[in-house]
Amino acid sequence: MSFQYVPALPVKRGDVQGFVDVAADLAARMAPLWTVPVINLRTGEAVSVRERVKHLQKAAKQLRQASSSGHSWIDTRHVEEDPKMVGDALWGEFGLFTTAAPVTGPERPPAQQALAQELADACGNGLGLRLDLAGMPVAEAAERVRELAKRSTVAVEAMDLLLDLGAIDNAAKAAEYGAHAVAELGRLRPWRSVVLLAGAFPASLQQLVRDQVTRLPRHEIPVWRAVRENAGLDERLVYGDYSVVHPGKPAQTTTGPVTILGRVLHSAPQDFLVVKGRNMAVYGTAQMPALASRITSAPAFRGRGFGEGERYLADCVAGQESPGLPERWIRAGHTQHLTQTVEQVAR
Repeated sequence: MSFQYVPALPVKRGDVQGFVDVAADLAARMAPLWTVPVINLRTGEAVSVRERVKHLQKAAKQLRQASSSGHSWIDTRHVEEDPKMVGDALWGEFGLFTTAAPVTGPERPPAQQALAQELADACGNGLGLRLDLAGMPVAEAAERVRELAKRSTVAVEAMDLLLDLGAIDNAAKAAEYGAHAVAELGRLRPWRSVVLLAGAFPASLQQLVRDQVTRLPRHEIPVWRAVRENAGLDERLVYGDYSVVHPGKPAQTTTGPVTILGRVLHSAPQDFLVVKGRNMAVYGTAQMPALASRITSAPAFRGRGFGEGERYLADCVAGQESPGLPERWIRAGHTQHLTQTVEQVAR
């Protein structure tokens, strides 16, 4: 495997397009872990079979935009009530993706594990084993992974071990636990790759002050570097993060009215830079150039020539492009973060 960075991204339009907007030479050094999100419900409503199929087909259509970029994985962890439907409506809707590998895990239902094996055999792109660590005893995690790998029909040399620390706020604690987990799990088998995933972007911006740049620490990179130094895998441990979203985003369900705020996101080497605005339903997109100017005038801003994400912010501030809806700003935030990060972790 030649990839250097694994961004874990939801299969939502703005998030997918944010990856597509990354320069091709940089995108080729990434292997996205796509997670199909839950279906949003209105209060008291159940999801019909038709809606489930439509949701999966929509995800397949979005993923086709990014399917030619190189290796990737597709995780359907939040929509696995009917594995056969996932196989037909997602993987079968547009034919098998040429570069994507299915994902399973020790905690997944047997029917989903069987489907992942079947898809891995059919695609020939290998299999991703994703383990949500979340402080799980390392010995227990190792036993679960060992048993699943033993039952698999996929050669271990075609399996990727995706170790997920989830949301982190204590870097020292995460690094200590991560080093132990990677050392034990990484040596179980001759894995094709071992990826350490973590996310430090907050679940809520409620406590942030409006109209100013707030710096939030990017714990993921120092944690990965510490784990790599102490777990004995060196350059074989691949870096992964959740870009500018919280790890729980794909599992969020909207059941009522939601207040959507204007916000501009930018990733510096050590921090997320966030500017929080006001209710989009009241203040609309007219507030966005002023918010973006807080970022473009900050010392950490690298200029419109750095990448598509920076260009969009600079052009909106200059009045050369009309500011879009929140999805468009999430898209720019992803593009900028991915461009920044793939260069950062390659050093």
